[in-house]
Amino acid sequence: MKKFLATLLAAVAVLGAFGFASCGDKKTDSNKVKLIDVSLSSESYGVAVNKNDASLLTTVNNVLAENATAISAMIATYESKNYEDDVPTDNSYVEGVVTYQDTMNNDDSYLVLATDAPFAPWEYRVGENWGGIDIEIGKMIATELGKTLAVKQTAFDTICMAVNNGDADIGLAGLTITPARQNTVTFSTPYYNEAYQVIVVKENDTRFDDCKTTADIEAKLAELANGTKVGSQTGTTGAKYISGDINDPDGFGFAGYANLTLKPYETHADAVRDMVNGQVSLCIVDNLVAAQIVAQINAAA
Repeated sequence: MKKFLATLLAAVAVLGAFGFASCGDKKTDSNKVKLIDVSLSSESYGVAVNKNDASLLTTVNNVLAENATAISAMIATYESKNYEDDVPTDNSYVEGVVTYQDTMNNDDSYLVLATDAPFAPWEYRVGENWGGIDIEIGKMIATELGKTLAVKQTAFDTICMAVNNGDADIGLAGLTITPARQNTVTFSTPYYNEAYQVIVVKENDTRFDDCKTTADIEAKLAELANGTKVGSQTGTTGAKYISGDINDPDGFGFAGYANLTLKPYETHADAVRDMVNGQVSLCIVDNLVAAQIVAQINAAA
């Protein structure tokens, strides 16, 4: 995974998408950004299933096991795509997938998937259509069940609740498997084990350039001025990394940073764009999503 990110960032650099200039604490007219590819966490993604639906969980796990090679290849394909406005430039989407409507409630011919788009390459919209890694996996599960996949747009931090309440059959949204979420839903075996959080900063921000390890990053973050604003998507690992959840027995175990102030956003892309406009100092973002956002913003700058 890191090899891919390094390759992507190197390519963007060659094209002049970003450079290294003066300290990022100073205001600048630059609209370009860069990714600090040092892992802040280690995570695995799974499919959320209602705790009372053992049969569906078995089907999901079987589908993931039987299609493991195909899923790995599919993820690599999505990683290699070029994206613009959170949509691949080839406008590709998953055929045979529909958007959930209230009339589908209690209609057993549909498998309802709760997700939160845009979150490319995991999920995104192409007009009225849906695409992304999680949508592909959802369709595999629906096909195995002989059903049509119906995608239900849901706020990220309420996806597990929607599955638990029966408002959706499964949840797929780059969901990190955590004890807290396992109190609400049952997770499948992981379908992705290389997820981690990274920092995105403006191109001329040199504060993290010499960081090689997680400890290096943590030391730099702890040194930032009190009240430094950090952007991240509401309910995500990145948001919890900043605010901390060490007192939550079901949390990630992040100590958080007393000197940093979390500014939550509906999407990671919104957070990074706000950073470009000087509203936050840096952002904490999922690694694959960060790579796509960096490429998009720099291409448009």
